[in-house]
Amino acid sequence: MKGETKSGVLVVGHGSRREEANEDVREAARRIGKRGGFALVEAAFLEIEHPNIAEGFECLIERGARNITVHPYFLSPGRHTRGDLPREVSAIAQSYPDVQYQITEPLSAHPLVIEASIERIRETASAGSDPQKPAEAKYGKVYLVGAGPGDPGLLTLRARDLLGSCDVILYDYLIDPDVMQFACPHAERIYVGKVSGGQHAAQTEINRLLINHALERKRVVRLKGGDPFLFGRGGEEAEILYKAGIPFEVVPGVSSALAVPAYAGIPLTHRNVSSSVGILSGASASDVGDVLAALADLSRADTIVVLMGVANLRLIADELMASGRDPETPAAIIRWGTYETQQTVVGTLQSIADEAQASGMRPPGVIIIGEVVRLRESLKWFERDLAESTELQAVFP
Repeated sequence: MKGETKSGVLVVGHGSRREEANEDVREAARRIGKRGGFALVEAAFLEIEHPNIAEGFECLIERGARNITVHPYFLSPGRHTRGDLPREVSAIAQSYPDVQYQITEPLSAHPLVIEASIERIRETASAGSDPQKPAEAKYGKVYLVGAGPGDPGLLTLRARDLLGSCDVILYDYLIDPDVMQFACPHAERIYVGKVSGGQHAAQTEINRLLINHALERKRVVRLKGGDPFLFGRGGEEAEILYKAGIPFEVVPGVSSALAVPAYAGIPLTHRNVSSSVGILSGASASDVGDVLAALADLSRADTIVVLMGVANLRLIADELMASGRDPETPAAIIRWGTYETQQTVVGTLQSIADEAQASGMRPPGVIIIGEVVRLRESLKWFERDLAESTELQAVFP
């Protein structure tokens, strides 16, 4: 309006030789202006740092301010706010007789600051007395959680805590039922698994459920086998949530591409044996040609890991041999890796498809191709543990 007196705010900090402390004052001034709707806000410092009070005062006047509120930002309520600051502001204001000013009470003395301090102390004391306090899911947020390769013992602590504090769980086919022991008893459980060749939930329906439950302010866990960002469509679902304005968090899981070979005693890399790894999906949303094309790109890796590739095992082996891989290259296929029912078949590129067929190998399985498979005989710790456990049960039933 015409004739309206423009007001300004001068946020005054002490001033420090530590730049981060000075930046805290500047950031506070920015936030005060934004949250308070003040158009004219400047930060200034009592000593050491610039702009000093005179410079800040002058800057506001140059910007049109004719009424200035000086706000002591965590200055000492004694000498600084009762003595130094009023004297300095009064001396500066004498040079601008047409400008009015006032000084607020120091922020540190405000009752709400005391209450906030008490709350922060209690929060910290509570966390300090219970360092293992579970993290809780937040309302209206979706958590894309990796459940690991199968064994519930490989679930991350973050995943466990979120399962225990959520309202809705959308879970996949390969989730071990024992994982659900960590879930909140009152959580709604929705199966959205995809089975090769069988009925499954459409991705569009899964997306709809995630968005709708989040909009209802529910705490949502999308529980996926392995890691959500490795052949788990986690990236697709994160994109959908972003476009819908839904907050989300990705909780990585132990991928079967890493865990299953380890449980079979096959290190994916080993000095002097393998220094590169290629990980491939053996299934394609379109056709097997896509799988073979991707395989050709990865054929030079020392170790190749194929997930969801049991149905295409023979084609995969033939393609690798056609690409120049030695037919005698060791190969293995592991079914139900990390479970007590883990089954491992070993052969060569030339024989692995026949070996798998003869053993009745069916999905789900992980295929490993490379010289590291030879190390399995000495490193198959998990299967030795299972055998020893079975022998003990026979002796001490």
